[in-house]
Amino acid sequence: SQQRFVVYVHVYGWYKQVVSNNNKTNTDNMKTKFMTFLVLTLMSTQIFGQQVQTKEVYTYANSTMLEKILDAKSIQYSNIEFNVYKMQLNGYTVLVIIDDGDLILRTYFKDKPSLNRINDFNSQYRWARVYLDKDGDLTVAQELSFTGGITIGCINAFINTYGKILDEISKQMQ
Repeated sequence: SQQRFVVYVHVYGWYKQVVSNNNKTNTDNMKTKFMTFLVLTLMSTQIFGQQVQTKEVYTYANSTMLEKILDAKSIQYSNIEFNVYKMQLNGYTVLVIIDDGDLILRTYFKDKPSLNRINDFNSQYRWARVYLDKDGDLTVAQELSFTGGITIGCINAFINTYGKILDEISKQMQ
């Protein structure tokens, strides 16, 4: 890049000044230092000179962030109480709960599959929990921890994965 070229020109000018010095030992020493500096500089621009991408990282879930993401995905939603939303995803009604800075997605089905089917699903899929709630309804839940930070891309993948899981559960539990 143009900035790197300017740095090299300035460094080369400094090098020429040092080399013109009459002291041979000092000149040899400075030549060695300059060549080391130049090699390290060239290596660092190749290794570290890549374009750095900055992404917005969220360390906790909040309603503003959630609404921004759902709007961007054109997902219909409504706020039904503080930190609890209802959204439509792949034709399913999903509760979105912001709990202690994390996101929980939860869906209820009226199907009553056997416990063996539920256990089979839970043993095959690691991203969601399937269980019967206290009313005996089939419940699908998935949580996303924001510990350490989460990008919008991760949140989008989380929501997309949940939609695929709901489709799969709908097929398997009938």
